[in-house]
Amino acid sequence: MARKKTKQAKSKPKPKPAPLRRAEVAELHEALEAGRVPALVDVRTGFEFGGGHVAGSIHIPMADVANADLPDEVWLICRTGNRSATAATELVAKGKRVVDVAGGTAAWTAAGHPLVGSRKGRWSALMVPLFASVGLGLAPFWPEPHLFGKLRWLAGGAVGMTTTDWFDLAMHGAPFLWLAWTAGRLLLAGRSDEAT
Repeated sequence: MARKKTKQAKSKPKPKPAPLRRAEVAELHEALEAGRVPALVDVRTGFEFGGGHVAGSIHIPMADVANADLPDEVWLICRTGNRSATAATELVAKGKRVVDVAGGTAAWTAAGHPLVGSRKGRWSALMVPLFASVGLGLAPFWPEPHLFGKLRWLAGGAVGMTTTDWFDLAMHGAPFLWLAWTAGRLLLAGRSDEAT
């Protein structure tokens, strides 16, 4: 008698998710809305994080992320995607499944999504134009800033001003224009935040 061979159905094992993949900000937005992001880690500096970050993200600087206590799946974000890609390779080596957000917070805001953060971080954007205004705009300090002399000359009709004088006026005045533009932009952003 010939034995009948019975084929046992072999169940195919589920494929394991890839240890590292990149996601666009649209996918991050959808995943956050659906609650499918176990941990969104922002690997930028504390100064950058304080200036604005994706709501729900936690801050762990890139230097510390490899030793942090994180869940098995982690989403990483930085400003443009470079630092998060570096941190991602370190976490994958430790056995984590990592989703690296392509384009970072720059792509997030370009897509029209808001960042949350302290007003203090936003107003820190004034520091560079303020220092430029005090340093370059008011130089030399003695006997008087060039800018003051040039403005008086301009108010007197600019008689005899040469190309060099106009360049001097532009160079010493530009930091103050930059400062005014930055302050105005921050004020408008603050008002739109209060309105929403």
